Amino acid sequence: MTSTAYPHLADLGWNSFFEDQLTEDRPAESSIVRVCSVHSMVMFIMGSEGKRQIAIPGNWLSGEPEDRPTVGDWLILDETGEWPVRILSRQTLVTRRAPSDITSVQLVAANLDTLFIVSSLNEDFNLSRLERYLAIAYEYDVTPVVVLTKRDLVTAEHADDCAAQVRALNSNLNVVVVNALTIDTVSALFPWVERGRTATLVGSSGVGKSTLVNTLSGEELTLTGAIRDSDSKGRHTTSSRTLYTLPNGGLIMDVPGFRELRLPPCEHGLSKVFGDIIELGLRCGFADCKHDGEPDCAVEEAVEQGIIPQRRVENYRKLVREQAAQDDEKQQAKIYARQRRAADRMAGRSTGKKQRRRR
Repeated sequence: MTSTAYPHLADLGWNSFFEDQLTEDRPAESSIVRVCSVHSMVMFIMGSEGKRQIAIPGNWLSGEPEDRPTVGDWLILDETGEWPVRILSRQTLVTRRAPSDITSVQLVAANLDTLFIVSSLNEDFNLSRLERYLAIAYEYDVTPVVVLTKRDLVTAEHADDCAAQVRALNSNLNVVVVNALTIDTVSALFPWVERGRTATLVGSSGVGKSTLVNTLSGEELTLTGAIRDSDSKGRHTTSSRTLYTLPNGGLIMDVPGFRELRLPPCEHGLSKVFGDIIELGLRCGFADCKHDGEPDCAVEEAVEQGIIPQRRVENYRKLVREQAAQDDEKQQAKIYARQRRAADRMAGRSTGKKQRRRR
C-alpha cells in the first residue's frame, strides 16, 4: 500500500449510503477515513491524507464482535484526526462463525460490493465448499463471482468441465477461469472491481488469492507461496486481512485462507443456493420431509431421475442441520458456562477450607 492521498472519498468507496449518516455538522473531509487493516490494538486507515496508523479505543476492543472495527469500515475521527469516535453503519458485512467459539461470529469484511470465491482446479475443487461461500454472499447481499485458478496446470477439458459444474449451481452465477499469474486472463475480473468498488478474495490457502492481488495490481503487494506436492494443500501466506488500492481505482482485500468455514445464521442465503431443492420439497408428501428416506419424497425422486445430484441434496441436509444446531449449541454453551462458574466457586470454597485446616 502506498501513501497516496485520496482527494475524493468516492475513490475509496464512499457513497450516498454513508453520506446520509452524517449530520448537518459534517466533519472535515480529513476526518472521514476507511479501515484498511486491523491488528491487536491498532489499525491502519486511509483517507484524504493518505495511509496511517491509529490506536483502537479500548471500549471498542471490549465490545461485541459486531461493534469492533473491521477491514472496510468507515470511521469518523475527532478534531485532532488521531482518535476514532464513530463507526458508520455498514452497507454490507460478511461474517462467519468463530472457529473457536460456537456462540460468536468473526467479522470478515465490511462494505463489500463483490465476493471473489477462489478455488483452484486441482484437488481443492469442491462444489459443497463453494455452496457454503455462496450462501454467505447471498445472505449479505454481496455479488458472488467464482474464480477458478491454475488453468495452466490442467487440461482445457478439465477446466471447462469444472466451470460447467459451478454454473449448474445457479444459472445467474458468474464464473471466471484464470491463470492467476497472467494479466491476460485475470483482467476478466476488473468489471467487478472498478473505481470506488470493493471486492474481497475468499477461499482455501494455496488457491492463488495473493497471486491474484499481485497480478491485478501489477506489483508485489502481498506474499505468495506454493502448495504442497504431497496433498495439494496450501500454506498460509496471508496472515491478516488487508485492503489494497488497484491502479484502476478499485479496492481489493486479501483474506487468510479458511481451514474451516462455519456458516453464521444464513437462512436467506441457503434458500437462494438451494432454491431448486426447496421448491421441489413443496411437492413432498410430508410438510416436514427431510428428504432422507421418507415416503413420497419429491426431492429423492428427482435424485433418482438424475435431475438433482445426490451430493447436492446431502450438502443441503448437512447445512440445514448445522443451522438448526446453532440455537442448541448456544444453549449448551450457556449451561456449560454456568456449570464452570459453579465449579469454580466450589473449588474456591474447597481451597479455602483446606487452607484453614493447615493453619
